[in-house]
Amino acid sequence: MNKFSILLLLFLISANYSFSQKVKFQIFSPKELKGRKAVLLTREKGFAAIVHSIKLNSDIFNLDIDNDLVPDLYQLHVSQIKGSLFFFLEQGTQIRLDTNDVTKSTVTNSRSTLEWQAFERNIQKPSDDRIRSYALGEKQARKDRNADSLNFWIEKQALEKEDLVKKTGAFILENPASYVSLYLLKINWYALQDKGLFEKLDQSLTGHKTYIYLKEKNKKIAERQPVKVLNKLQ
Repeated sequence: MNKFSILLLLFLISANYSFSQKVKFQIFSPKELKGRKAVLLTREKGFAAIVHSIKLNSDIFNLDIDNDLVPDLYQLHVSQIKGSLFFFLEQGTQIRLDTNDVTKSTVTNSRSTLEWQAFERNIQKPSDDRIRSYALGEKQARKDRNADSLNFWIEKQALEKEDLVKKTGAFILENPASYVSLYLLKINWYALQDKGLFEKLDQSLTGHKTYIYLKEKNKKIAERQPVKVLNKLQ
C-alpha cells in the first residue's frame, strides 16, 4: 500500500467517524417475537424517508446514522402486529412493545418523544378532532343543500387550521431548544416562515441537518426582503 492509499484510507475512516455515529437504542419484546422483522423509517411530509430494517433478535440495537440526523421523528412497524409507533429516535431511547398494537407501545429515555407526545396530546389531536367534527357538519350541509350551513362549517375549518398554526408557533417559541420545535418548523415552514421563529431557535440545534436546511430557506427569505422594501418605496 503506497503513501497515497494510506492517506486516503485514513481520510475515509476519519470522515466516517466524524459524520456518522452508532445510535444505541433498545426494543424490549417477549420471546415469541424474537426474530420478527421490524422497520424504522423517518416521517416527514414531502421528504424522502430514511429506512432501517432490523430483526428483533436482541433488545439492543445500534444503527449507523449521520450525526446531524438525530434526534428525528421515526415510525416503527413490526411484522404481523397492527399499528405503528411514532417516536423521536435518539441515543438511549427505550421502547417496550405492545404485542397487540404497536401504537400502544411505550417509549422512555427520550426527552424529544415526551415533548412530541405533549404536542400531539395538547395541540394536534384536539385540533384534528375539531376538524373532523367540522368536516362532518360540512358533509351534512352539502347533503341538505344548505348554503348558509355549508359556509359556516367551511369557515370553522379554515379558522381551526389558522389556530393550529398559531399554537404550533407558540409551542416553538416556548420550546426553542427542542428538536420537536425544529421538526415542526420544517414541516410547517410555508405557514410559519415569516414569523421570525427560526431566529428564536436555540444554538444547540445548529448542528442538525434540519437546522442547516432551514437556515438556507431563511437566508433566501432575507435576501428577498430588500426587494420588497424597494417595491414599497417605488
